[in-house]
Amino acid sequence: MSPWCNATKPAGSPTYLFYRTVVDVYVVSALCVAGVVGNLLSMIVLRKDRDRPNATNWLLQALAVVDTVYLLASVLIQPLKTINEIGDLAGARAALRRVFPYVEPQAWVLASIAQTATVWLVLLVTVDRYVAVCLPLKVCIV
Repeated sequence: MSPWCNATKPAGSPTYLFYRTVVDVYVVSALCVAGVVGNLLSMIVLRKDRDRPNATNWLLQALAVVDTVYLLASVLIQPLKTINEIGDLAGARAALRRVFPYVEPQAWVLASIAQTATVWLVLLVTVDRYVAVCLPLKVCIV
């Protein structure tokens, strides 16, 4: 039987469960929403900079997209998992209990791919900036 199917409440004091709910649901959700809004603003600003299309602009846009995917996957993992385990809304919890075991593994895969892509894009931005600053005469300007 899956750990999501048991009907018992998670172990812990009411204070622990309260703080876990506050941090896992409200704080994580608020940070993810703020991150998505920031990434959307970054994408809008970077899309408007059409004077000189360059690799840095493209890499930063790609980084914003991948970071947004990671944040959305994180919302599917952390807050929904806590709501599934601790939530008291009978109807919502029952529906979430049926869907969450299928959503969570897919969200983990998506988050892992997005996190790996974020790391590689940051590395590419770093190399691009290194070349632009330390080797400016060797950069091919089109």
